[in-house]
Amino acid sequence: MIFCKGKLSSIEALMQLFSSYALASGQIINPAKATVFFGSISNVRIDHITELIGFNKGSLPFTYLGVPIFKGKQKKSHLQHIADRIKSKLSAWKTSLLSSVGRVTLVKSVIHGMLVHSISIYSWPRKLLKEIESWIKNFI
Repeated sequence: MIFCKGKLSSIEALMQLFSSYALASGQIINPAKATVFFGSISNVRIDHITELIGFNKGSLPFTYLGVPIFKGKQKKSHLQHIADRIKSKLSAWKTSLLSSVGRVTLVKSVIHGMLVHSISIYSWPRKLLKEIESWIKNFI
């Protein structure tokens, strides 16, 4: 993930950086797989930049490395898909014949890992954390 200003000179410097990287490493950026996201700029400028660099135009919110990226203050809806994944894992594991120690180990290793990754970036709403806590207690 690379951030830059939308000035023409910044875009040209970025494209030069990509070219230098390709020459040095032999790895070429695939424009079909690359996406550019914009802040508050005009649609004309957005179209000009996407035409210039050849990348796809993305929109917010999106997920990067399993963490939602969005504009503004986080809301329950931004983090709900992670909570839903946790709930589905817990309900799938509920049918397996595990001891209480096995259930605790599973929660500590998998569920807490999922939470720590995103909690290190965002402060989760308490209400959502309490819901997840109740699902975990019910599972154990």
